[in-house]
Amino acid sequence: MKKQLYCDIDSTINNHWVRIQKWALPSFPGNSIDPRAFTEEEILKDEPLSGSLEALIDFSADWDIHYLTARNFPDAYSITKKWLDKEGFPYKTINVVKKSADKPMFLVTRQCDLFIDDLSKGQERGPSYKELYNATIKDLIYHGINFEVFKGDWSHIRGKYL
Repeated sequence: MKKQLYCDIDSTINNHWVRIQKWALPSFPGNSIDPRAFTEEEILKDEPLSGSLEALIDFSADWDIHYLTARNFPDAYSITKKWLDKEGFPYKTINVVKKSADKPMFLVTRQCDLFIDDLSKGQERGPSYKELYNATIKDLIYHGINFEVFKGDWSHIRGKYL
């Protein structure tokens, strides 16, 4: 039986940072993001992060790949699926929750051998990987969910788990 890997999308497998900077209000760094940043047209422009596709293809030999993303905008599931398919990412399931804080409770009800997520927030105000969702991290630890905070380097993840 394959191991179960849950993986975030934004700032973990894609570079949505270009889109966030473009749509920060009133300008970058701002205090919010224009809703047009979350249209299908804009999201489909996101580029995969270096090494993410190759790593997840390699993981898929021994792991079932599940995506768990916090995307609270209209048609989040269908837009996410379209992007994953367009870029050729392997997956067994795509799971969309409203906010990062929902991820631990989602995972606690499933078999999860590893969860990979950048766990960063406030990206309209500064670069990814800087300010973390500490409450979400505490919940992951509390529920005994094995997780890896992704910090922009898929070679590190590959070396540790493949």
